[in-house]
Amino acid sequence: MTTMQYSRSHGFSLVELLVAMVVGLIIVTGAFSLHVASRKTQAVNEMQMDMVADARFAIELIAYDLRHAGMWGGTNKNGLIDCKSTNPCTVSSSAGEALPAATVTGDCANGRYFDLSQPVFASNDTNPYSTCIPPAKNYRLTTDVLEIHYADSNVTASGDLRANQVYVRSNFINGRIFVGTTEPLLESFDSNALTQNHALYSHTYYISTFTDAPADGIPSLHRVALLDSTQMDDQLLVSGVYDLQVQFGEDLTGDQLVDRYVDPDNVTDWSAVFSAKIWLVMRSDTQQPGVNTSKSFQIAGKPAVTLGGVGGFRYFMVSSVINLRNLKQL
Repeated sequence: MTTMQYSRSHGFSLVELLVAMVVGLIIVTGAFSLHVASRKTQAVNEMQMDMVADARFAIELIAYDLRHAGMWGGTNKNGLIDCKSTNPCTVSSSAGEALPAATVTGDCANGRYFDLSQPVFASNDTNPYSTCIPPAKNYRLTTDVLEIHYADSNVTASGDLRANQVYVRSNFINGRIFVGTTEPLLESFDSNALTQNHALYSHTYYISTFTDAPADGIPSLHRVALLDSTQMDDQLLVSGVYDLQVQFGEDLTGDQLVDRYVDPDNVTDWSAVFSAKIWLVMRSDTQQPGVNTSKSFQIAGKPAVTLGGVGGFRYFMVSSVINLRNLKQL
């Protein structure tokens, strides 16, 4: 009996153990490969989601500015506003407010920051400015530059005025541009509840070939903005923005309805522009080894362009149509 129990209790043979190890190794290897593949897929999905979120943020920034373009506080008629660059004031009102300077550091052109005559402007595939977008900023060739001007829709109370900030004080009859904490006295309805102060904004959007330093090679969306230090400042908005294209909806018949969309260079009358189409092409920060990222895009009516490739960067495009409601002079 003892001999029989001993013979039945012996362990695996060496061959059986090796077979078990091989089977276990195959199972573990398969599970690990599945995990790695799943992790790569998750990383790609996360990258795509980040690109979508960044694109949405960037397009909303531009769309917000465009929707407000041409509004100067209590009026959208720039002819009612005094002390702008096309009609400068040499004498302050009886309040003794500070008048805007003819030039500020980093402006795109002399007096451009308080020029209300053209709330929206763009250049087609070229950089028209060497001051606000200097060579050191590495403007990316064949991308559009978009310029927008307006007064903040939020009211700035008299006690909240900031030194060196440029404002528009206006109502539906008249208005004046001023700087700093002393508000002007308007000729008409100055004490009316509709007469308020609004910060003046001047924004110029463009694409740079880098984000933090030229060597990183990560394209990015920038905005040159008027600050309350009476100068223009270059702001990095979103990294990974590869291209910016703009087309404008122009009214050709005078009925204030859009008849065609054209590139900025083909606009015949900027006062008849009532809408804009924006295209943004996003690019991943890193390349995708072994993955074919090739994708074709139709941008601003141009011939289709194919971006990416095997082991290349991943690209994504977003577009939007914005109604320029304040540019309609009713």
